[in-house]
Amino acid sequence: MSKLKRAPRGSNRGTRRNPKLYNLSIITQRVLNVKLSLPPILFFLDEIQRFEPKRESGWINSGLCPFHNDRNVGSFSVNLDSGAFHCFSCGAAGADIIAFYRLKYCCDFMTALRDLEGGAGICQR
Repeated sequence: MSKLKRAPRGSNRGTRRNPKLYNLSIITQRVLNVKLSLPPILFFLDEIQRFEPKRESGWINSGLCPFHNDRNVGSFSVNLDSGAFHCFSCGAAGADIIAFYRLKYCCDFMTALRDLEGGAGICQR
């Protein structure tokens, strides 16, 4: 048996800002649509109290942590490129805006995805 040659890892997938949406599962397409249509900076401006970003990309220490009774503005960090977040006081952390929404509103993945699609104005086919 001959082995089929595989394409190099990462080839033909598009870029982070412009991914190729064919040959992906429906759930993966929905997640990518939410992430592309709802920038993290706009999402966190609505969700975090006293959130005042000083720049438009990278990690920033700004806002009060919504997961505990926070009074220290510098303890909650957000990455404005990926939507990742981390609180140095309570340890709450996640990789994207969907993880933030799930943690804040105590819901499952599909509920968070559906709510964020509605907030971003994405219509389902």
